[in-house]
Amino acid sequence: MTNIDRNAVVQFLEERGTARIKLHHRSLLDHLVGTEQLLRSWGCPDDVAIAGLCHAVYGTDGLVAPLVELADRPKLSALIGDAAESAVHLYGCCDRKFVYPQLGNGAEVTWRDRFTGREWVVDAAELATFTLLTWANALEAAGAGTDGDWSAVSYLFLLTADLVGPQPKQAATEILGVDFAA
Repeated sequence: MTNIDRNAVVQFLEERGTARIKLHHRSLLDHLVGTEQLLRSWGCPDDVAIAGLCHAVYGTDGLVAPLVELADRPKLSALIGDAAESAVHLYGCCDRKFVYPQLGNGAEVTWRDRFTGREWVVDAAELATFTLLTWANALEAAGAGTDGDWSAVSYLFLLTADLVGPQPKQAATEILGVDFAA
């Protein structure tokens, strides 16, 4: 992905209050920037790293309320590019209770959009990007000292380890203390 003005993206996030929104013991903006940096350190393409920077803008099934309305998807796409916006939307719309039990069995994954209820089979590239965003989100939070029981995350990582490369596995091993390289 080219010609993305990262400073404009950060300004966009700041205008939506991310520097003031507390996520655990720091700002949401700190978490978003940390997620992006982690993805970059793993050698992910720019569109994946930018998706990491914006991964929570539509809210998540687990924690964050939306910063951007779904009707404004074209605006976000114009700012970060179609591929990054698509990844951000897939991450935000994931109905985790429906999707997560399907992961790790090698079969097709049927996605459910938590906003609309629509279901479809997600393709391998989309699933891989979603998995990278999921790993980076959790590892950034855990690495920043966020309190919590990381056993469910470790289990999810074990199920999806074949979808990520060696750098995320090494980071997970260092941060969570579980060997994901096997």
